[in-house]
Amino acid sequence: MKRISVRITCLLLVLFLIIPSLAANASASAYSDGLPDLSGAESVYFANLDSGKLLAKKDAGGRIAPASTVKIMTGLIAIEHFKDSPDSLVTVTDAMLSAASGTSMRLAAGDVLTAYDLIYGVLCGGFNDAAHVLAHAVSGSAGAFVKLMNDTAKELGMTDTNYVNPTGYDSSAAYTTLNDVVILAKNAAENETYIEISSAPSKRVSFENGKEDFLMNNRNALISSYYAYGYVSRYANGIIAGMTDLGGYCVITAPKINDASYLCIVMGAGEQDGNILSFDIAYKLISYAQSNLGFLSLMDAETKICELPVDFALEGSDDDGEYKVSVYTAAEAKAFLPIYTDTESEITYKYYLYSERLTAPLTSDTWVGGIDFYFEGEIVATVPLVVGKDVDANTFAISMDKAKKFITSRTFIISVVSFAVLFGIWFYFFDYKARRRKANRIRYRNY
Repeated sequence: MKRISVRITCLLLVLFLIIPSLAANASASAYSDGLPDLSGAESVYFANLDSGKLLAKKDAGGRIAPASTVKIMTGLIAIEHFKDSPDSLVTVTDAMLSAASGTSMRLAAGDVLTAYDLIYGVLCGGFNDAAHVLAHAVSGSAGAFVKLMNDTAKELGMTDTNYVNPTGYDSSAAYTTLNDVVILAKNAAENETYIEISSAPSKRVSFENGKEDFLMNNRNALISSYYAYGYVSRYANGIIAGMTDLGGYCVITAPKINDASYLCIVMGAGEQDGNILSFDIAYKLISYAQSNLGFLSLMDAETKICELPVDFALEGSDDDGEYKVSVYTAAEAKAFLPIYTDTESEITYKYYLYSERLTAPLTSDTWVGGIDFYFEGEIVATVPLVVGKDVDANTFAISMDKAKKFITSRTFIISVVSFAVLFGIWFYFFDYKARRRKANRIRYRNY
């Protein structure tokens, strides 16, 4: 009994030590305190694009169905192809529509519309028939376009992705990874045309062949409530949304909250009590960022950090016998942080200098070092350090210093020594020959 009691005591002691450690690790970063539940999706990625700070990631590490993220690639390629001629007219043919299925903007053979209206159909409306028509318009066939998609994916660094159609329609041969989707989504977020098109709540399409106008609504419920109500966020920005049997519900958006940019990806989500969890999770992540995160000011611009001595300054020296110039921050230091961070007590900084002494001439924008700011042991901001004023050079002093350095240089000393040695050798032989000639003359007179 005593032995069992000892074991129980030891077990309780271990748990007492481990549980607080686990709790500490679970909330190890102030950035993640209060994040919403992510269990309703297979893959989640949420990060601040400005700082690169990863806020949340849920990834099984394997391949996933690409679903509607395929349309991101379709849209990016089409935008690049038609960037110089967005109003190019495309005539729809039966061949273009032969493999199209699923969501449709009711395109038919003989319809004539602009390339950019088709791109709106893909990125705003999420229509599969528009994607197939674009594939033919760009590459001549869906097969050639899919090859272009896969080649482009490799160029972007997407190492584990395979596309089999331009829409994301389910196929056992199609796959991607969360990491590859992040790469693709970041490229879309940087494309202004893509963001403009995918952020439109609705778009009216006119047909050149007289067909009645078609009004499409954005399939992304973060942008428009047409397909699903209750998820619209004024901070949401593009990028794509959709659903397939294999891929589940997915949504990607690039929210802008005040002066901060984010990337939010939710894939492989389901439904619960009529709630579409892809939109629900994304909406809650955006709301979390809006309420808890942002850029905080750490130090004003032109804050004096230190002084550095300047050699050969035209200005007179100070009491220490040398001229010094003040060093300041070149800009305001701002960092992406939890908005409740006490910048006075929780932020530390350390500055560094490229040299302990400067040499004139200097301009007021000359970088002389930097200052790093730390939060939770990580650098969260870096600001250059510059001199506070122009400093003219004393050219006479510089010339004298150059002369002194030349005279005391190894090259000059070796040259002088070499000259002396050579002169000594020459003098020795010259003297030797002179003495020989004198000796010969004396010998000749004696005979």
